[in-house]
Amino acid sequence: MRYEEYIKTILDDYVNKGRILPGEFPDMELYMDQAAAFMNKKLEIYQKNENEPVMTKAMISNYVKHDMLPKPNKKKYSREHLAMLTLIFYLKGVLQVQEIESLMKPLIDNYNAEFAEQYDLLKMYGGIETLYNAQRGDIADEVHQDIDDIKKFLSKYENADDDAAELFMLICLLSMKADAQRYVVQKLMNEYFIG
Repeated sequence: MRYEEYIKTILDDYVNKGRILPGEFPDMELYMDQAAAFMNKKLEIYQKNENEPVMTKAMISNYVKHDMLPKPNKKKYSREHLAMLTLIFYLKGVLQVQEIESLMKPLIDNYNAEFAEQYDLLKMYGGIETLYNAQRGDIADEVHQDIDDIKKFLSKYENADDDAAELFMLICLLSMKADAQRYVVQKLMNEYFIG
């Protein structure tokens, strides 16, 4: 299989299975093992291998211990917990644990506050998901455009139609784009959450 076909397959998987929609969170509270099983089923495309789950009970315990996730209510995790767990999963790819703690602190403080007006965590999650969902298809288009641009660039040289050269350039280009977004995230974190 040429790499373009493989990229189409993984991008289709990502667009169709790479996220948990707000309506997919169960209406009932879950025990930790159920919460971990739910997260692993919904985020299985991110598994590096079938013996290594995406999320473990120990990870969830550590998120609670490090104030990245509110304490469960009578050992049960709500839809809000699952939404926050999902966000933590994505944040881990960009931020360090201490940075995630700083980012989540206002949400956790609000969640635990007795007299403050509570954030609607599911609405916030839904808003993030809606905005991101509107752009997911663009990601696939962008990657395909990058491939076309690389092929055009290489067609001027001896490396034209060389999969290794194309893949090298594509991986570097995608990494540089991801680094640019990571840079913006780091600057925002440092300015507004870490100080």
